Amino acid sequence: MNQLIGLIGIFIVVTANYSFAEDQNYLPEKSITDKIITFQNKNKALIGFEFKAKISSNFSFTNNDKYVGQTDGANYQFNIITDNEVNWRNKHHEFLNKLHINYGLSKTPQLKNLFKSQDEIKYLSTYLYHLSAIHWFGTFVRFKVVSSMLSGSYISPDDETLVFKYRNGNEKSGILRANYRYIIVESFEPITMSGNLGFFANPVNKKKLKLSLKLGAGFQKMISRDGFVLADDSNTPEIEFNQLEDYSDAGIEFELDASGEINSSINWSLIANFFFPFNDSCSKDDLNDLDRLNTNIEGKFSSKLTNRTSLDSYIMIKRIPLVLNEWQIQNGIVIKVSHNFF
Repeated sequence: MNQLIGLIGIFIVVTANYSFAEDQNYLPEKSITDKIITFQNKNKALIGFEFKAKISSNFSFTNNDKYVGQTDGANYQFNIITDNEVNWRNKHHEFLNKLHINYGLSKTPQLKNLFKSQDEIKYLSTYLYHLSAIHWFGTFVRFKVVSSMLSGSYISPDDETLVFKYRNGNEKSGILRANYRYIIVESFEPITMSGNLGFFANPVNKKKLKLSLKLGAGFQKMISRDGFVLADDSNTPEIEFNQLEDYSDAGIEFELDASGEINSSINWSLIANFFFPFNDSCSKDDLNDLDRLNTNIEGKFSSKLTNRTSLDSYIMIKRIPLVLNEWQIQNGIVIKVSHNFF
């Protein structure tokens, strides 16, 4: 508890010093309060409800014919993404709600049928209270749910021997024929819920750079229905799977959210979230203190081509030791077509 209080104290001091150093025209408390209220009254967008709805899609196609190093045939990939927001603001209060859905299908020459390459549904709800004297600092409460909408399968272009490792130590193996699907998780499995409360600071809020920091206590809970996750050992010819296990964590969480515009056509964003559990319901004996750290990093670099198209480069780095004690990395470059409804 003393360590947590100390970390919160350091967080407040560091963000306060950075913000006041960045703003050379610092005004006394009364002037700041008057300035904030006046600004908010002039800008109606900061008070009341705000609705956003955006749909995006990207498509890629490649065909190879006797091309050295590539399999003959066509490669297809199609993704559709929706982002919807309902927000409410009133002077010092903010209530933000966001629903994100990402679904994608792919086809390669090695496999006969389409297969799922992306599937995520995420709901995030956040309440923030801005202090009267320091508008960029305050307290927050947040709740998040993440899952997949459809069942997930393992499929291979070749015959494979699959080995399933159960939580109780038992193992089951069998042969999966080429181009046949084996369902390893059902729809909405697993479901990961998390929540946290603490302090936030937004010391920089400009077009060139927006910076948001959050620090507080939090929890994570994963609910599975006896599904499996790929945990292949490259030293063996078989393909190994570990059975998912429900778990609950409580600990301290830190998040950095930064974004900015390089010019009118190029922007970037970075979200780095770190969660360190103090206790968990299914701790693994082979994990030391540092190995238990949960890490989730998402970065994006976007170049606007037209009003509705952009060239996006993205990377996602994730490590959740109690699910899979390995670094999970996904990156790519896509041309995205999007439309804002309102």
